[in-house]
Amino acid sequence: MTDRIEKIFTKFANEEEEALNKMGMTKTEFIENAKKWSETEDGKLEIQKFILTQEISSLKKQIIEIEENIVKKENSIKEIEIELSNL
Repeated sequence: MTDRIEKIFTKFANEEEEALNKMGMTKTEFIENAKKWSETEDGKLEIQKFILTQEISSLKKQIIEIEENIVKKENSIKEIEIELSNL
């Protein structure tokens, strides 16, 4: 395995530690397993699929958080507009 691939696995494991923990896997276990899986073509593809799936899940969570934040700010604006109309 190249250093570049190992860096990708390590970066992913660091960024997605919480997701790995939910799956009952430590960062070290993921990296070691990924090294083994990357020895075959289908394993490489499965790892890529797994990483992309986790990244998509993480992005969806971020989008939900952003949307919730937008709603809160919009509600604050509405409250301010009501106060302004009462002045």
